[in-house]
Amino acid sequence: MEVRLITNGGVRALPAITGGEVRSFDGIAWLDLDYTDQRGMALLDELVATHPADVQDCSSRVPVPKLQVYNDHHYSAINGVARGTDGRLHFQPWKIFLMPALLVTVLGPTHAALTAEAARRELVSVRQRLDEGTLHPKSAFEIVSAMRLEMLRAQQFMVGAAASGIAQLEQRVMQTDPVRAESLLQDLVEIRHDLQTIGTNAAQTQESYIHLLQLLESSDEVMPVDRRRLEEMRQGFSHLKNTTDLEREYLQEMLDVFQTRVSTELNRFVRKITAFGTIGIGWTVITGVYGMNFTNMPELTWRYGYPGALVAMVVVGLALAFLFRRRGWL
Repeated sequence: MEVRLITNGGVRALPAITGGEVRSFDGIAWLDLDYTDQRGMALLDELVATHPADVQDCSSRVPVPKLQVYNDHHYSAINGVARGTDGRLHFQPWKIFLMPALLVTVLGPTHAALTAEAARRELVSVRQRLDEGTLHPKSAFEIVSAMRLEMLRAQQFMVGAAASGIAQLEQRVMQTDPVRAESLLQDLVEIRHDLQTIGTNAAQTQESYIHLLQLLESSDEVMPVDRRRLEEMRQGFSHLKNTTDLEREYLQEMLDVFQTRVSTELNRFVRKITAFGTIGIGWTVITGVYGMNFTNMPELTWRYGYPGALVAMVVVGLALAFLFRRRGWL
């Protein structure tokens, strides 16, 4: 458990806290838990009127984001994205319970390739900003906004890295032999996976914020939050989604070019095989005719019959080769 108590006078870090201390504290309290922290999860139930389904989500990996708005708190399960030890992107399963002056973040079960440092990257960054005094939140929602903006910047950096990779792959697509381009194809697929993961997460996050804005607009019975900051985050993730979609379209064009080159190379190979096969058929016809065993065959007793047959095969082969080269098949 990581605890931060925030007042106008500064930030105090604690290794643990009780429910009574949180309720009596005149400021913002942020509790960062792991889903395996039994004491912390019990404290969550004590401080927040949680719903059983929301608490159950904390111990499971939910790929689809959730946003539940109640009159006294908000619950959200909106994933971040981080790179694992296997080089692939995986979701960061954050669960957030938000009250005006209380924030509880719960990290759910992560993929085996995602380290604890990568899963908590944005949480640690915001906590360091609080400790250093560069972040001065006026409400718990401002801490959540800082986390989401950190998450947004991290994904923007990933998209920028993917865009640079696509530009480099464009040159490789045009220069690499498509028949021996397994590594190139693997790189294309990996970047497409990254963009797909980021784009899906950005679209889901944007939809969650749109839903929350609509709820705040239509109902006065839910806990209010700063709509201006919420709109800024919605716009940020909308821009991220659009940028990711454009990069995915560009990457798809690269894949189409690569497939076209593979198809062209295959057609060229088939034409060559067909040309050589046709030349071989001409030779087969000649040898078949001269290989027939009949007593009264023409040229059967001709002294130069065998050399003549070879010359005929060479002449036919050269003539066909010249014809195929003129047509671009050889």
